[in-house]
Amino acid sequence: MSHVFMNMNYGEFMGFLALGGGLLIGFVAIIGGIWSDVRKREIAAGLKHDMLERGMSAEDIRMVLDAGKKSSGIGCDSRASYCG
Repeated sequence: MSHVFMNMNYGEFMGFLALGGGLLIGFVAIIGGIWSDVRKREIAAGLKHDMLERGMSAEDIRMVLDAGKKSSGIGCDSRASYCG
């Protein structure tokens, strides 16, 4: 494998590094995004499980989970274009 790199000139080697680095950055970004989404879902599932064990109703759980979202719809007129 090292003989391949030894036979490359400087420009070819830099091109290889640029292409390989770009692909690696894209790969890491995709894997990181997927991992982040999975962790968020695991945390939400654990929170829901905890709340169910404490005896909270489904409506109470929805209110807790939607509390930090702007589009939760709690206390807003359904005809309003913005609920701030």
